[in-house]
Amino acid sequence: MTQQLDTLATDYSDTVMLNQASNLTHPPLAVDAAQVPLAGGTDPTYGEVRWRTLINGTQDSPRDMVLGVAEFGPGDRLLPHRHDPAEFYFGLDGNGTVTIDGVPHEMRPGVALYVPGGAEHGVVAGEGGLRFAYGFASQSFEEIEYKFSATA
Repeated sequence: MTQQLDTLATDYSDTVMLNQASNLTHPPLAVDAAQVPLAGGTDPTYGEVRWRTLINGTQDSPRDMVLGVAEFGPGDRLLPHRHDPAEFYFGLDGNGTVTIDGVPHEMRPGVALYVPGGAEHGVVAGEGGLRFAYGFASQSFEEIEYKFSATA
């Protein structure tokens, strides 16, 4: 049996506003990707991929997720590798191929891919290059151990 309320509360002085920044585990964060410098592109172990890590935690300021944008010139690659946390990709610009455990998947704007933890995956950009968002449910990008297939 349900009980019907005859009145609505009008005094909110004893309530806790759970969405206030002071009550959140991690404060809100806004990042302009254009203000974040590119990293990568210099270590041949990774390939030619470059990236901007937009949301990332540190020991002093942990986060619950990592979010970034990967950028590839025409034909650039992210060489086959594995890591323990699952990852997602979401296509922004250009096109290319993401191979996950030997199965090729087209990457283009609007396409989302789920990469299971431990799955081998790599990327080859198409003729016009490629940009996609990536994310992990990890506290920081630095804690993710990349295991490249050529060196595994």
